Amino acid sequence: MKFLFKLIVLPILSIIAIPAILLAVMYKPVEIPTEDFSEVVAVSLTDMVKENVDSFLTDNDVDSTVGVSIAQADANGLILNQLRTINPEYLLDGASDDDLNYVMKEEYYGLQGAWVRFEDNTIEIEAGAHVFVSTFTYKTRILISFEVLIDTEEVVLKLDKLNIGNLPLAWSFSAASWITEQVTGESLKGIIDNQLNGLASFDPTAREIRVSVDSLLDQSIEDEQQRAMIASLLAFIEENELLDIGFSDGEFGVDLALGKTKDATAPFELNPVDQIVDDADLQSILASKASAMIFSTLSGDSPTPFIDLDDFTLNRMFEYFMRANQTTPGVLIESPLFEDYTMRAFVPYITMNNDFIVNIPLVIEDNIDPLKSFQTIIKISATPEVSGSDLRIVLNELVAGEVTLTEEHITSVLTMLGENDFIVDGAFVIENFDTQMDAAGMGIESVAVVADSLRIYVTLSETIPLQDIQDAVQDVLDAVADNPEYPAELNDAINDVLTEALDPSGDPEAAVEELLTVVEGLSDEEQQELFDDLVTAFGSTDLDFEELFGLLP
Repeated sequence: MKFLFKLIVLPILSIIAIPAILLAVMYKPVEIPTEDFSEVVAVSLTDMVKENVDSFLTDNDVDSTVGVSIAQADANGLILNQLRTINPEYLLDGASDDDLNYVMKEEYYGLQGAWVRFEDNTIEIEAGAHVFVSTFTYKTRILISFEVLIDTEEVVLKLDKLNIGNLPLAWSFSAASWITEQVTGESLKGIIDNQLNGLASFDPTAREIRVSVDSLLDQSIEDEQQRAMIASLLAFIEENELLDIGFSDGEFGVDLALGKTKDATAPFELNPVDQIVDDADLQSILASKASAMIFSTLSGDSPTPFIDLDDFTLNRMFEYFMRANQTTPGVLIESPLFEDYTMRAFVPYITMNNDFIVNIPLVIEDNIDPLKSFQTIIKISATPEVSGSDLRIVLNELVAGEVTLTEEHITSVLTMLGENDFIVDGAFVIENFDTQMDAAGMGIESVAVVADSLRIYVTLSETIPLQDIQDAVQDVLDAVADNPEYPAELNDAINDVLTEALDPSGDPEAAVEELLTVVEGLSDEEQQELFDDLVTAFGSTDLDFEELFGLLP
């Protein structure tokens, strides 16, 4: 009898016991967390973000942050709003028992609802379900727990728990992947990756879904300039650890120290009347700067003649070369944010003070109230250099407010400015600069930043002795000195140069610098008039202006 019991009865009991045990293990009544669902305000996550952005734009400084904090009750409130799109009377007083207690109820089953719990770096999602068998109600729950890791490069969701009732099933992913591959001929990873459509990748062994922020930007934002602008901001955020994401006291918070990038410096704005009209206008403006070549020949015993371009002239050139990329005057990009706000990137401008800085203003502004705004200026230290006949402005380190960014991110910043012949291989390039100067015969030797000007050194004719050149220039200055049509400060500066050049102990270099300062303060028309007078005066000397400077008047 014992033998028959072992042979027949025990297997039958085991067959009966296994599902019974499973049913017992999976039996898990749950209570709806009504305390999280009480007094729910119908608010969306977008509205939460807008409220925080609006507060930030209204009043911000270097210590200001913008972000959103979602308490467990807030998250459950958002879920409840969605559940009520299925059953409008769910958890409402006065509703029938079925409508009150179930999101949906059919003959054999009922869904109690779903809710979340926030733990340390973990989100638990729980859903309760009832199965009706005659007069008996079988109660269970599904619990999914994710460990959440977020930074500016990727979002990682790691499956920590997958329980039905009290039965843990997270361990079964490896087996599930094998079974899926045997049945369908495709791995579980491949199936899930296809569903994620390139936004993320799934690792069944580690039970992780990794969402690439770059991929998310690529697929969410079609415009390359807008993607580059956001990527640039993310680079500043990541490299300077401006983002704080995590769980604390039952809340999930995202806090961005955007105020650290604040720069309230008034950006340069070009008056429309100062805009360059066309290439002929550009050449005329540049040619008027050539007076400096004449004056600079008197700077010391072995001078190298030069042309000075101040920041105002360079900024006019930047605006002209990038005009085709502008969406509105002065603006390169306009990107909407949450419908109520707009982020704008403006045309770069130059500042110089013994260094060379390319400035790119970025502004976030309320569409209705422009007083609600935030401004930063990406300041890029640059090195001007000569490459053949081109003038190149090579970009180096970036700064925005109190934070910095290494040069490896410059490509994103330049992409933000759009495709343009002015931007080549990570630099601003004025191609064929000697041609732009209407000076094909003039050789550009080198460039340097001197005080608040870009000084371009050029070569003189090597066949003419220096003393002969200086004598001719002094004769020319004598001819134009004390012109009653010139401003008094210009006449004084010309006479000072002549005095210092003739005095063996004089300082002609300082006098020339002062003269150049006065000339830079003249209008384009006054500079052109002076230049024309100098060229005319060369006609009375023994030297030919074109042969001497290679510049066609």
